[in-house]
Amino acid sequence: MKKLFILAFIFYYSLTTAQSIAKDTLLKRDIDLVIEEVKFMYDYDQALREYTLFKTFDKSKTDSIENLESDLTRKYIVENKFKSDTLSKHIFKNYINHFDDLHTKRIIELTKKYGFPSKERLELYSQKELGDEFNPYILLVHAPKAYWEELKVLMKQELLDGTVDRCKYGHLLWHFNGRKDVNDLLNNGFEYIEDEDGTKRLSAVNCD
Repeated sequence: MKKLFILAFIFYYSLTTAQSIAKDTLLKRDIDLVIEEVKFMYDYDQALREYTLFKTFDKSKTDSIENLESDLTRKYIVENKFKSDTLSKHIFKNYINHFDDLHTKRIIELTKKYGFPSKERLELYSQKELGDEFNPYILLVHAPKAYWEELKVLMKQELLDGTVDRCKYGHLLWHFNGRKDVNDLLNNGFEYIEDEDGTKRLSAVNCD
């Protein structure tokens, strides 16, 4: 029985490794196309959400506002918010939530084919820097609830395959479980860190 278990484990490990190598090869081959598509989804995601806060698509302006001290940023948002919630709700329903659904479907398809297209993997295979802000991970954070169960299974496999680290997996799991259980974070590389003023905050520590 023990020998059968060992053989089964070796077979599973070999199969998983072969699949991972195949996905890496595909990603390397199609890297430019994948980057273009993922970057489009990411930029759309961020631009629409920023518009609901700052009422502009001008990236230089939104960046300048975000770089203000936090109290000044909040003041700007309050003073420039929509006069009615109607438009904001319309934007979320028809332009954000709708495309969150489309983007989630597509990122799942890409992940099944290439492995999760993390910023690190995209930069590795393209040999290009994609910018400090760019992070495809946010597309999963914004995934609609209808996809959470599927994503739990998918991202667990991605963790095993090494395309996401332990902390990212834990943070995603926390989201997919409705942000209810801090143990999703504590069991996956996060720890409480005490600041100089005695305040404790959760921080990603052991992500490997």
